Amino acid sequence: MTVELLNRQVFSGGDVIFKAGEVPRCAYLIQSGAVNIVSGREDHALVTTLVAGDLLGEMALVDAQPRSATAVAKQTTTCITITAGDFGTRLAKSDPLVRAMVKSLTRRLRKTTPS
Repeated sequence: MTVELLNRQVFSGGDVIFKAGEVPRCAYLIQSGAVNIVSGREDHALVTTLVAGDLLGEMALVDAQPRSATAVAKQTTTCITITAGDFGTRLAKSDPLVRAMVKSLTRRLRKTTPS
C-alpha cells in the first residue's frame, strides 16, 4: 500500500498566496475557504473567486511560465500544495493525448488571459 502525505498550507483572509509574475513553485487545491484571483494589471480587477475543490496556480506548472494573476485568500483558507516536481511526474505518466490537451489548453488560456 502506498501512502501519500499531503502538504497543507493555511492562509488567513487577505494573505497573498502568489503574485502575478512570480516563478511557480507549486499549485494549490482548495480544501476549505475561498481565494480571489485578481488580474496582474495595476487595477487588480477581480477575475474570479475559487472555492473548495478548485485548483489554482496549475497553469504555471504546465508551462513553467510566470504566474499570470495574483491569488489572495478571501477568508481563512486551507490548501493542499502540489509541487512542480510532483505535478511534472504525474503529467509525464499520463496518456500522451491528455498531456497534449493540457498543454494546448494552457497555451490557449494564456493567450486570452490579460496580464
